[in-house]
Amino acid sequence: MRPTKLTIYIIIIFGILGVILLSYFLLKGNDADPFKKNNESSEETDHFVYSGVDIITEITDEVTHNIAIHYPKFYDQTLNKKISEYVTESEKEFLNEVEKNKKFLKEYPASLYILFDINRFAKDTYSIVFNKESFVTGANGTQSSKVFLVDIKNNNFIQQTEILIDNEHNRNIIYNLLLNEFEQSEEYSIYLFKDYLKKWVEDENNKFSNMFLTNKSVVFKFDKYVVTAGAAGSPEISIPLSKMRDLITDEWKERMGFEDNDVQELPEKPEPSDENDLEKDSDKDIPSSGKYVALTFDDGPHPTNTLEILQLLDEYSAKATFFMLGNRVDFYPDIAKIIAENGHEIGNHTWSHKNLTSLGKEEMLEEVQVTNEVIQNATGKQPTVFRPPYGAINDQVREVLGIPPTLWTIDTLDWKSHDPNEVLSIVKENVTEGSIILMHDIHKSTVEAVELVLKFLDEEGYEFVTVSEINLH
Repeated sequence: MRPTKLTIYIIIIFGILGVILLSYFLLKGNDADPFKKNNESSEETDHFVYSGVDIITEITDEVTHNIAIHYPKFYDQTLNKKISEYVTESEKEFLNEVEKNKKFLKEYPASLYILFDINRFAKDTYSIVFNKESFVTGANGTQSSKVFLVDIKNNNFIQQTEILIDNEHNRNIIYNLLLNEFEQSEEYSIYLFKDYLKKWVEDENNKFSNMFLTNKSVVFKFDKYVVTAGAAGSPEISIPLSKMRDLITDEWKERMGFEDNDVQELPEKPEPSDENDLEKDSDKDIPSSGKYVALTFDDGPHPTNTLEILQLLDEYSAKATFFMLGNRVDFYPDIAKIIAENGHEIGNHTWSHKNLTSLGKEEMLEEVQVTNEVIQNATGKQPTVFRPPYGAINDQVREVLGIPPTLWTIDTLDWKSHDPNEVLSIVKENVTEGSIILMHDIHKSTVEAVELVLKFLDEEGYEFVTVSEINLH
């Protein structure tokens, strides 16, 4: 019996409806996959708290020296070039000093830390404030700062005197505002040299390159000895925008939202809490039997590498421990949240990867406590374990922090070789029951290494657990 035209039309209509429904469920299924959504190749903008700015972290751990460098990366290569030149030159100077003093540094390694703070003070416009600390030999290290004002929309750097109405009258106002803030400061007042400050402000060659802005204040960051005695360190003086308003050009008043006050307030570095306790109890079960190994990842999170590693771990039903840097969680809180939501263990790796054995008590506590705060804010959980940068630990660190350190038994040196096959070789040669394997999720080559290591260990019959589970087993 031949089908009628009506039957044919009905079949066509149902076919179209079927295609529409199938497309809908396929799209819905993709949305339900957090890894697929997060791995789109669109510059990872979904993960940027600071729109258009990424954070790059470079860690070096050698016998004679430690280096921890953090710097911003923009979409525009012209902006990146200037930032890169500053970082590269700083590192070159440090390494030259290390080479000159190499024989003295085996017992007490030299250190270089380049850190930065970021503040958005207008739409698409940031203050980038570098803080550089270097210690090679002698009783004292060196400290310095560098300010960049960056317009990422127009891809250029802004000179501070483009924002200020720079004339003699206004410079006199700036002097009096700074003088007032210095004199009211309990921390700096006794160290101020008024004549140094006045000379600094009145110098026509001074373009206020140490000035940066937040959405609340104009801040002047002085290097050591510039306007104060050395005991004052590197003073930072904040003047409320309301007091600087008449000194700012009309263009920048408009860009900074003086009239409608619409500058979005970005997250600030959390204040340290009074407690530095990590959660004592893990919600993980004690492994029952078999061969166990713990994969651990330091120095993240990373907006793409970490997500790819999470997907690989998921394919093997593997749990791992992520020792995260606070300053990177500040940039990528949603990545930290995904790690926690997928049942992996969260570890504290300090805010900026400084060698804790070289720090005073107050700075040591701040590195850990502020990281606890930012992890708590991002994930809703406190970290359960702690790993000191470079594995550097001594009795003073143990006493001040009161936190048992989690180290490792296998160092894959992935940060040094950037060779997945070399990483796999190190694991093959050294893995045993209960091994704790160290890798770093900030390196792209480590993603491929993780895939190789998971495959090998799975074939060898190992089960992947967290470091807390290893300790309980």
